[in-house]
Amino acid sequence: MQDVNDNSPVFDEQQYLVNVSEAAPVGTSVVTLSAADADTGANARLSFHAESHPSSPGDVDVGSFYVDAERGLILIRQRLDREQAARLKFIVVASDAGVPPLSSSVTVTVSVTDVNDNSPTFDQAAYEASVSDRAPRGQFVVAVHASDDDITDRGRLTYAIVDGNVRQAFSVESESGVITTANVGGHRAAGGQSVYILNVSASDGVYTAFSRVKIVVEQSNLFTPRFTQSVFDADVTVNQPAGLVVTTVSAVDRDEGVYGDVTYSIVGDDADELFDIDSRTGMFQQFKT
Repeated sequence: MQDVNDNSPVFDEQQYLVNVSEAAPVGTSVVTLSAADADTGANARLSFHAESHPSSPGDVDVGSFYVDAERGLILIRQRLDREQAARLKFIVVASDAGVPPLSSSVTVTVSVTDVNDNSPTFDQAAYEASVSDRAPRGQFVVAVHASDDDITDRGRLTYAIVDGNVRQAFSVESESGVITTANVGGHRAAGGQSVYILNVSASDGVYTAFSRVKIVVEQSNLFTPRFTQSVFDADVTVNQPAGLVVTTVSAVDRDEGVYGDVTYSIVGDDADELFDIDSRTGMFQQFKT
């Protein structure tokens, strides 16, 4: 009496959930599926093959793995990349050798675990900011930010200033990337530089990225102009022609740059009607006789 193939294969598990590191090399064993068939002989001889899962159209997921038809052993066919696909899902079908064959299927879900295989990346290749030379210690200047494709590294990036921080003029908060003033005012008062080019790093503990931060220290107007004399004496003769130089006044300002430039003007309506002054040179001229 010929055996009747009246039993479908039955998997030991309703579904298979496995974790695999994205660093696992091709050929690594993922899991071995096990199924049994209550029939005997050829009707109980099983073979396995993989198919795409309905929720994962295409062959991307199933193509990442090799299924040994006889043993149900699943191996990595191509390198996994968690940043490209954190979870892969496919179906494995177990078929018996009966006529006609009977089969059953099970879902295999592979979660790809992360390893540190990506370097941090700054949001900008360069940053620019400005700050007053009178800024107090701890004033916010600029915030740098980097990201990392490795999910486990995103929250543990650390920042540092590795170059260009003359006399420790600035500091960076290692966790947030916020750059603040540390010794800017004192440095400028001592004749320090007005432009800083900082080299800032972001590290995930293995890989490091760098970005440039240009900070311009803007000079503040600290000093009042002072005349070189408290009084300037001049004699004016009547009936002299207009435009005659009466005297030249002079003042100095200890500020640098534009704040150190002095301009002159006459205050008072009466004097303004009689005299004129060169705003740049301080040359005082008789306007009317």
